[in-house]
Amino acid sequence: MQENEINLKTITELLGLNFYIPEYQRGYRWTTDNVTQLLDDIWEYRNKGKAHTFYCLQPVVVKKATWKDAHDKDVEGYELIDGQQRLTTLHRIITYLQLEHLNGSLQQEGYANELFSIYYKTRLESRDFLIKNEYDAGMPDLYYMSEAYKTIKDWFADGKKGIARQVKDKMMSILIPSIVHNEDGEKVQPEWSVQVIWYEINEDKENNNYQISEELFKRLNRGKIPLTSAELIKAKFVNSQSLSKLPHDEQLRKKTELIQIWDEIEVQMNDPAFWAFITNKKAEAYSSKIELLFDTITGKTSTELDPLYSYIHFFNIEETSETLWNKWIEVEEIYRALLHWYKDNNFYHKIGYLIETGSSIRELVVLKKNNLKSKFEEEIDKLITTKIPAEWEDLRFDINNHKSKIAHVLLLHNLEKIRQNKHNHEFFPFRIYKSVTKSLEHIHAQNIEDMDPNDKELWKAWLKEHLIILKDCATDSESAEALKIDVEQKMSSLSFAVFKILGNKILAMLPNDGEDSSVYLHKIENMALLGLSENITLSNSVFEAKRRKILEMDKEGAFLPIATKRIFLKYYANEGNLQYSIWTKDERANYKADIRETLKPYLTNSLNIVVEDEN
Repeated sequence: MQENEINLKTITELLGLNFYIPEYQRGYRWTTDNVTQLLDDIWEYRNKGKAHTFYCLQPVVVKKATWKDAHDKDVEGYELIDGQQRLTTLHRIITYLQLEHLNGSLQQEGYANELFSIYYKTRLESRDFLIKNEYDAGMPDLYYMSEAYKTIKDWFADGKKGIARQVKDKMMSILIPSIVHNEDGEKVQPEWSVQVIWYEINEDKENNNYQISEELFKRLNRGKIPLTSAELIKAKFVNSQSLSKLPHDEQLRKKTELIQIWDEIEVQMNDPAFWAFITNKKAEAYSSKIELLFDTITGKTSTELDPLYSYIHFFNIEETSETLWNKWIEVEEIYRALLHWYKDNNFYHKIGYLIETGSSIRELVVLKKNNLKSKFEEEIDKLITTKIPAEWEDLRFDINNHKSKIAHVLLLHNLEKIRQNKHNHEFFPFRIYKSVTKSLEHIHAQNIEDMDPNDKELWKAWLKEHLIILKDCATDSESAEALKIDVEQKMSSLSFAVFKILGNKILAMLPNDGEDSSVYLHKIENMALLGLSENITLSNSVFEAKRRKILEMDKEGAFLPIATKRIFLKYYANEGNLQYSIWTKDERANYKADIRETLKPYLTNSLNIVVEDEN
């Protein structure tokens, strides 16, 4: 089997090559905006980038081919399966520089070859048109090529980038830099360059490895499924040159092992539960899930727009068989670490919490690499400590920047209730937690003032729900019945003002523990963590209404965090003072004390860290 070849090539290395555009592709269609954007991007790279890096274009996918030119002579070169628009635009830019900056010949400037040629099956004369400065609007592809040249000329002449000759010199050095080799004959990275990802399809008909160009073109273009970093990295690992310095048997063994483990990783990372444990990213964002590991190694950020960033930054220019294999070992080690943490109840909850609250796999892997096993868990605990503010007991829901902090505290509380329980082996369902609408809910919300004044259906639903509670819990049944009749009579012509009057009458008849709810309404002891479906809301309902909904959800098997379930099952009530319909002062105190005790390892660490800093 002949593996596909994948490399990075400078435009200089494409000089002298012949490319063939088959009939299944449309002609050149880049607009002024496309051409200008490419020029601007290259210029920005040169002025803001770092020396000895490169500006990378999307893959150029090719296959060796032979065809007839306009004079019926055989031409050997490459069928250009993907990359026509980019290569044609580069051809136009360099042609402009040749004709209007140099003497018209690259070889006379010292280059080994002239500019690469592009032949179009449907218009072979395009090859000759591309090397001239002519304007032809008679045919669509010639029109767009003409417009591209005009755009390029205008771009260089606008005077915004400096003296025109200096700008042209600088662009020449970027587009077709000198290629230097070291003593071992290996290519040295140019100071500045534009490079393409060269993906060469090799065909081995005898071993059923025959890849039809048109089908691949459809996949890459019409199907809108571009080559991914993962695919390109895999091709680089297993191509014929990757481990060429090793004995043949050793090459075969390592490549076979790599492919087998690659498949194992891909299968494991396609498990929704495992994926939700290791990342907060949507699974749909990755066609090859293993790419997340490459993103981790290269440090790709969520704001990085280049879809091939990880491929471009994963390999070094001068890779040896040894360094290449070591890169693969690093990938495998990260995967094995994640799998170990996933299967270990202790690390599962700690690592899962850190990832959910914003820590990266990269950060955790570095911690693991730099610490012994026992020390690693200490460092993990310290990292968890940083997520819990020292003033956590004073957090308030009505302060915007406190909401995420409350959620972090309550999530850790729920996770630790599971992790610290040595009598079962339950694992918190991050997959479910991350797939539902996470919500901080007031445990008791005897307050209707902040309800939407324009949502009449919401008011009606609240009244109907609380009339049921009133019937079962009111201290004065006769007054409750009279109020029920009054509400039902006014329901059809309800206004927000009337709703508030009726709602407050209902609340006044319901039992309470004698404490003004506004005192504790937004404090952490009155907050619970929920994962709700989009069409369920518990806001602004009294405790008993929420308790009934929670019990119904539990019967239906809905996801309920363990501490939240215990709140509404009255776990925090004092013995002998069990009041099902209200969230009492004692329960609030007990709930807060349970959070404090459960999170004690991290709160203690927090105090120690403060003391150390002060000293």
